[in-house]
Amino acid sequence: MNRLRALVLLVALTLLSLSCGSGSGSSRQLQSIAISQVANGQQIQFIATGTFSAPPTTVTPLPVNWSLGLLAPPPGENLQYTLTTQPYQFDCTGQGPMQVSTLAPADPNAPTTGSLPFAQMVTAAAPFSCP
Repeated sequence: MNRLRALVLLVALTLLSLSCGSGSGSSRQLQSIAISQVANGQQIQFIATGTFSAPPTTVTPLPVNWSLGLLAPPPGENLQYTLTTQPYQFDCTGQGPMQVSTLAPADPNAPTTGSLPFAQMVTAAAPFSCP
């Protein structure tokens, strides 16, 4: 009888640990994006770091969609995106202050390309000046 109890306990613990994992029922969501920059001569490299609601809570580089300038979502339309983990490279040619923007779906299980409502995206922007 002790072996049966041990087996039932082992099965119960296994099922419990699987249900607490990061399966498709996970509520892990992207909460924010931070943009860091490194200047190298006339080039500036930008890298995105994501903060999530559950472990792993920080991801660098975060797969994002990069753009130069202000992010202005079209009213009532979905945003088209293509995610990349590659840093965004900007070559300075004497422009004044500028801004780089990024966005990513809040759902980390979203496809790497697609279209989503703006409300389901997390965005960030960082102003910069050329050296």
